[in-house]
Amino acid sequence: MDIRTTSLSYNFDSEGNTTSVTVSLSGQGGSDYINANMSVTAEDLTDGQTFDNLTMKDITTIARAKLAKATAIKE
Repeated sequence: MDIRTTSLSYNFDSEGNTTSVTVSLSGQGGSDYINANMSVTAEDLTDGQTFDNLTMKDITTIARAKLAKATAIKE
């Protein structure tokens, strides 16, 4: 399924620090489709990563990984 990023929204605290980034993802494959908003938070970042040093592509990659994990079928 081809998943596309449809929007990216930065969320800030009262001091202007990024607290999370919401990534909207959408995809369709045949008769199946998905729409999801994934919130990337500081807990999703690895050591040394901050919102200030991540590109939009980096954040989207994290959001896609979260979506894959959230939608994986558990046996």
